[in-house]
Amino acid sequence: MTAAELAGGQNISRKFRLMTIGVIAAVAIYTGGWFATAHYLEGRLQQAFADGSANGVAVECDDLDVRGFPFRIGIFCDTVRLDDRTLASSASFGALRSAAQVYQPGHAVIELDGPAEFRSSTGIRVSADWSLLHASMRSGLSAMDRFSATYDQLKATVMLPLTGDRVYIDAAHGETHMRRNGPDLDIAASVDALDLRPDAGPSLLPPTRATVDLTLFERAELADYKAINGDVLRGSKGELRDLTIDLGNGMVGNASGPFSIDAKGLISGEFKVTIREISNARPVLTAAFPDEDSTAAINNIANMLRALNNGRDDATVTINVHKGKASLAFFPLGELPAM
Repeated sequence: MTAAELAGGQNISRKFRLMTIGVIAAVAIYTGGWFATAHYLEGRLQQAFADGSANGVAVECDDLDVRGFPFRIGIFCDTVRLDDRTLASSASFGALRSAAQVYQPGHAVIELDGPAEFRSSTGIRVSADWSLLHASMRSGLSAMDRFSATYDQLKATVMLPLTGDRVYIDAAHGETHMRRNGPDLDIAASVDALDLRPDAGPSLLPPTRATVDLTLFERAELADYKAINGDVLRGSKGELRDLTIDLGNGMVGNASGPFSIDAKGLISGEFKVTIREISNARPVLTAAFPDEDSTAAINNIANMLRALNNGRDDATVTINVHKGKASLAFFPLGELPAM
C-alpha cells in the first residue's frame, strides 16, 4: 500500500469517527432536550393547576405523566377532576391521553375516557359515557386558534333539580368546532340520532339530527387560556347562520338571523324561520308536550303558519325576539330562557 492510499484511508476513518461522534452528540442533545422539555411541561402544568386552584378552579390530574419520546410529547392522566368554585360546579372524567408531534407542539390531539360526572349548585347532575371522545387543538402560547371535538355512542342521564326526575339522552355521533376569526369566534356543532327519553315513558321525539353554525362578534377572547364564568355570553352580539332540526320524514326546521344577548342573559333578534311538513310535525310535537297549554300553543302556531302560507305545509316566516319574548307578527309565541 502506498503512502497516499494509507493517508486516504486514515482520512476516511477520521471522517467516519467524526460523523459518528456528531450523530451520537446530536442524539444525546435531542434526548436531553426532550426530557428537559417534558420536565418543564410537567412543572408548568403543576403550576397552572396551583394557580387555577388559587383562582377558584381546581384541576386534578391523577398520576400525571409526560410521555411520547422520541417523536411525540403528550400528557397522560389516569383520571381528571375539575372543581369550579366560581360556578359552584364540578366534573370528573376517566383517563386522558394527549399527543403532539415534537416539530409541531401547537397541534395536539386528545382522547378522554368516560365515565363522566357533572354536578352544579342548581341541583342538576349529569352522568355520561361514550365509546370515543376525540379532540384536536391548534394553539399558540396564550390562546387557542382552533378546537374540534367528536364523540360516538354518547349515553347520558340528567337528574333535574327539585323534582329529581331523570332524562336519558342518547346520541350516535356529535361534533363541536370552534375557531378564532380575527376578533370574532366561529362555532359549529352537530348531533346525529339524538334521543331524549323521560324517566317513565317513550322518547319525546323521533331520532333527531340537529346542527348549528354561528359567529360571536368581538368574542375571540373566549378562546384564551383563562377561566370563564356562567355569564360569559352576556353582552354578546352575533349572527346565527343556520340552525337546523331534522325530525325525519321531511320534518325539518331552519332558522337564521342576527341576535344579541343583554346583561341579563335575555336574547333579542330577528330570525328567518322555515318549517317543512307542518301537518306531520304537529302530532309529533303534541305527543312530546301533551299538557293542555303546550298542545294548544302548538296547534295555534301550526294553524297560523299554514294560514300565512295559503294552507301550504311548508312555511317561511320572520320571528322577532325581544328580551327573550318571541312573537310572530302580533302573536306571542312564548319566552326563551336567559343565557
